[in-house]
Amino acid sequence: MIVRTCLRTAAIQRAALAATALIALAGAASAQDKPAAAPGPIVKTLLQATATADGKAFAYPEGTPLVTARLVELPPGGEIIRHRHAVSPFIYILEGELTIASDSMPTQVYKAGDSYIEQAAWHSGRNLSDKPMRLLSVYPSAEGVALSERPQ
Repeated sequence: MIVRTCLRTAAIQRAALAATALIALAGAASAQDKPAAAPGPIVKTLLQATATADGKAFAYPEGTPLVTARLVELPPGGEIIRHRHAVSPFIYILEGELTIASDSMPTQVYKAGDSYIEQAAWHSGRNLSDKPMRLLSVYPSAEGVALSERPQ
């Protein structure tokens, strides 16, 4: 009788273990049937500004809005000639270094990953490094407004 009871107990334990394993497998299978949640975006604010790099408040012109985005590449030793903007653009340095000389502030060196609102005053840019420089410039302006002007 004791042997029969032990055998029944062992059989019940094996059955319980098998049932537990089946439940675990079923749970794992149903978890695999559900698609994984898509990863959310990673957001990094590059810049929030109410003034240009030289501290001048800026305003957008009246008229039909027009946004112009440009990629600018400057080889080693290259220069962006002296100019200024009616509406200063947002600048993001993608690679390399850009040295800005301005009438309104000391010379600035911007490197890959830097962003700024360009100076309101007359300024020029140079790539003084031995590597190419690339930047993204975004002009939030209006139709009919020149992106830049050069001295007369």
